[in-house]
Amino acid sequence: MTRTIWSERIGPGYLHCYEAELLYEERTKYQHMVLFHNPLFGRCLVLDGIVQLTQKDEFIYHEMFVHCPFLGLRSTPESVLIIGGADGGVLREVLTYEEVKRVVHVEIDEAVLKACKKYLPEVCGDWNDPRVELIIGDGAKYVKEAKERGEKFDCILLDSTDPVGPAIVLFEPPFHKDLFDILNDGGVVVRQSGLPLTMPKVMPFVFKRFQDFFQTVEVYRAPVPTYGDEMAFVAATKGPQGISKSNKERVGRFYNPKIHEAAFALPTWWTELIDNFEDTGEVPIDSLY
Repeated sequence: MTRTIWSERIGPGYLHCYEAELLYEERTKYQHMVLFHNPLFGRCLVLDGIVQLTQKDEFIYHEMFVHCPFLGLRSTPESVLIIGGADGGVLREVLTYEEVKRVVHVEIDEAVLKACKKYLPEVCGDWNDPRVELIIGDGAKYVKEAKERGEKFDCILLDSTDPVGPAIVLFEPPFHKDLFDILNDGGVVVRQSGLPLTMPKVMPFVFKRFQDFFQTVEVYRAPVPTYGDEMAFVAATKGPQGISKSNKERVGRFYNPKIHEAAFALPTWWTELIDNFEDTGEVPIDSLY
């Protein structure tokens, strides 16, 4: 195929440029999807012009997303809810824990999931694992209905896209209240919360929104080269104990106990973003691009 240059807008005045070989393109019901190959980063998934992951460094994001809450809790979660994450990377890491008995994975865009199965199989978790229930549908709707059924989870992982398009409902107050209600005591919710450098309002917005309902809220970070800066994660615990200390020994390609604890040491300007944030209740779409 013809090689082209792919440009990704990551913030005002910021561009990533890739030499790219197009592998697949589709305008799904919800978003524009592109998969391409780059000589350095390997295969890359792009949704609505934003690079979601690359083969080269996806393990950093997915290991930190999963292992920090799993090893930060005193007991390994047995029941897990994943919302988003069509690539299956979060699912892959969750299924490495034998203690996990049930995983519900809710993804709204089946087209992305199918494309990742074909073009990024090494990233994907095993949706055929008997512990896994895959639901193609709206995450907010599932959480609301789970609350009505009285379902509970030990860990909820929100691997949604940024607060635009179909993901925006996942950033609104009713959804956060429902998350609180379906989380077991001592459980944890973690959300990827963007890049504070180019999306300065998203992380503090998520932090404040979680504070409205949860007793303990913490921020941690992971350096993902593909994204051009450090990714923020916000963790909300239903109880007084946070997840900043690793309670079990585990070593991944990126994750280890020292990395775990260091990830919760925030730059001064990150804490200033939180302290100075004025929550108007509006989802901070204007801070994105």
